[in-house]
Formats: sequence, C-alpha cells, structure tokens
Amino acid sequence: MRRLRRRRWPRWLVGMLAAMMVATGCSGGSQPVPSAAPSGGVTETPLPTSIPDPLPTHGPSATPTGIVAPSTTPTPTAAPRVTPTPTPPAPQPPAPQPPAPATLDRAVWVHLFDGSLKTREGIARVVERLDGARATAIVAEVVRRHDAYYDSDVLPRTPDPALEPGLDVLATLISEAHAAGLEVHAWIPVAPTWHAAYDGLPAPAGWLPAEHGLAAPERDRWVTRTVDGEWTEYLDPALPEVREHVAAVVREIAEDYDVDGIHLDYVRYASQRHGYHPRALARYREATGTTATPAPDDAAWSRWRRAQVDALVADAGRAIDAAGSDAVLSAAVIAWGDGPGGSSVRDFEDTAAFREALQDWEGWAERDLVDVLMPMDYFREADAQQSAWLRRWLDYQAGLERRTGTPVVPGIAGYLNSPRDALTQVGLADARLGSVAVYSYQGSTNDPERPLWASLAASDWGG
Repeated sequence: MRRLRRRRWPRWLVGMLAAMMVATGCSGGSQPVPSAAPSGGVTETPLPTSIPDPLPTHGPSATPTGIVAPSTTPTPTAAPRVTPTPTPPAPQPPAPQPPAPATLDRAVWVHLFDGSLKTREGIARVVERLDGARATAIVAEVVRRHDAYYDSDVLPRTPDPALEPGLDVLATLISEAHAAGLEVHAWIPVAPTWHAAYDGLPAPAGWLPAEHGLAAPERDRWVTRTVDGEWTEYLDPALPEVREHVAAVVREIAEDYDVDGIHLDYVRYASQRHGYHPRALARYREATGTTATPAPDDAAWSRWRRAQVDALVADAGRAIDAAGSDAVLSAAVIAWGDGPGGSSVRDFEDTAAFREALQDWEGWAERDLVDVLMPMDYFREADAQQSAWLRRWLDYQAGLERRTGTPVVPGIAGYLNSPRDALTQVGLADARLGSVAVYSYQGSTNDPERPLWASLAASDWGG
C-alpha cells in the first residue's frame, strides 16, 4: 500500500507564501495560514468554531424574523409593513493557498564520495545551499558499501577516515534539513559491495564485503557469479539472506530516525549475464523442475530473476511498515538507451532496464511496490540522439504516472551537461511531470566552477 506522509513546507516556500499574503492583504482572517514551526513543518491557525448562517431561502421557516405575515381574513387595513432584518455580510472567499509540496518534487542526490556530508560544517553548508536553491528534498547517501554513517546495530560503522569523529550523519542532517523544511531521504545502495575508496582501509568487524564478498570463502559468499563462472562484487538478489539483510537495514533506519523516506539504489542485476550464484541456480531449478543451466536471455530464467528483485523491493516496503513508519519508499531505476516508443523499443519490455538489468520498475508502479520512482534519465542534451531519448523517456514516465498513480520524479544528470543544458533538462522534466531530481549536489553541471543552484532558484527550477 502506498504511504502518504505529511509533507514539509520548505522555509523558502513559507517565506514566499507569507510575502504573497501580505501583498494581497490576506495575511489574516479565518483561513489556515502556514507558519514556520520549530521542526521545519507548519502550524495552522484553525478555522473559527462558528460562522454566521445565511438566511433561509425557502421551506416552512423561510419567513425571516421581523416580517409580519398577512391575516387569512381580509380587512380594509393597509398592506402589512415589512421591516427587513439586516443580512449579515457573506463570508469572504478563502485566500488562495498552494498545496504543500509533493514529496521529492525538487530533489537533489548527495553522495558520500567527497566530504560534503562528513562534517557538521559540511552538512550545514549542504542544507543552506539547497534551501537557497529552492529544493524540497535531500536524497542523502548514508550507507556507502554496507557500512553505516549513522548509529547502527545492523551495519558496522564506516572505516572512512574523513568522517568527523562521533558524527551521526543522518541524525545531524535530519535536524538541519527539517529546520529548513527540507525532506531527508536515506539513500541505500543495495548491490555493490566494493569501491576503490576502501583500498588500504581496515575492515570493520561484521562488515558484509569482508564476510560475504569476494574475500570470503565461496560457501559464505552472497555476491553473485556470471554465466561464465566469474565471481563479481554485486550481491545476488535471489539469496534470501541478501533480502533479509537489506530489510534489516531499512527497518532500523525507519524505526530509529525521523526520515521522510528510504531510497534504494542498485536494486537490480548488473546485466542479464549475472545471477548464477550456485544457490540461486539451485532455487531456480527447484522452482521450475529444470536441470540445465539456462542461457542469460532465457525467458523463464529472466522472469524468475526479475521476480527476485521484486521480492527484495517488497521486503523493503514491508520493513518500513513493520517499523510503524510513514517514510515513503523510493527507488533509483534504470533508463538506459532509448525509451518506449523509440524505433527499436516498442514498450517497456523492450527496454534495457527490463531485459538487461532485470528491473521491472513498470511493474513496481502497477503493483504499488514503491511509493515513488526516480528514473535515472542521464543523458547529454548536446547529443541529438541522447536528447531524443530523454524526451521519449519523459513522455513514457508521464504516461506511467497517469496510468498507475505512482509518482515519478525524473532524475537529471547535471554532471553530463553544461549549466545551460542542465537547466534546460530540469525545466523539461518539471514541465512534463511536475517534479525533478538532480544528480548530484557535487556535480550539478559539468563545470565545477558553475553549479546550478543560483540558476535553479532564479528560474524556479527551469519554470
């Protein structure tokens, strides 16, 4: 079931609304007026408990007080004198009130591969800049490679030497962002277990990459193999212990932190050549009765692997529910190559996301497995072919949102584009779907000296 969380009012929107009301003379009255709350949300001035009723217009009691009804026996006296009762003024129409912003409608991903989130000063700077850019949500990476940048009993604390001692990144970010009215969505990369950033660092006790990754004995590995028998650094979604691990991470964050959402990334296979973990194959053979090793493009094998990814996503949703949280579940999803409607892509089942990554996110929307989809529409505007791909994907995503009711927030790759082209794509996505996310805070354009934030604020996100 889709979760409906109380939306936050960004500080910049509260200020803009207050200025509008002052300008139009609608700053008071009986209508609810948003005002900044200590938590970053809003409080409301309630409606009055009684409003004067209008005079009745018809029926048995329609004769107003003060009007003398004529006698039923005619007399030669003059016609009755009518003394009208003063009519109370009609209630004024309510002042125009914009709805609270939809979740993730102006979002920015902030990753952990630089120092932006690793000190209190850096976190405050991130919030200040994104509030100034009129963003509404921060999608913050708080797990990098199954190590926690927050207080956790499920994951070991990261060995990252750049992290300020004692800093709980998630708690600090929530405090700062909520004070500014910005949402915080905890970003969890699911499949990858390694990155060069960990070379030379000590492995913390209980760390998944050490105990179940490539360095572990084969019998203990949760990472998958290719059809050629090569072990990889990606977790295999078909292993029950992988799904249980991810669900435990999700539930702990949802229980312990006032997050607005949980954001899953890399919820897929690396390619259709992946997924050949011995125990995954054994499960498939038991389920289907086959004894052969299927080819990467075998229809039944591909369908089964997609179902394993679906189950992982469903388990994450159930973990949020079990935590008693109203955090929304979102997922970064694949939009490789051309979108549905292209010359060689008839429908979603022809896309690389469905065939290669084995990620049926169209089905997730249809079955309410997620609350929000965030397709990674990462294309270069200056490349004519990629520019056309982006527009086809946006058309498809707008149609999917209308058809299923699942919100779709297109992700734009600022780092692939000039400032001008990045702003063009942001405006295009916002015009088609009313929402957009930028990847990333650290690379909002391909020019490090010209970030996008001032332009987003000045243009109302390309509007």
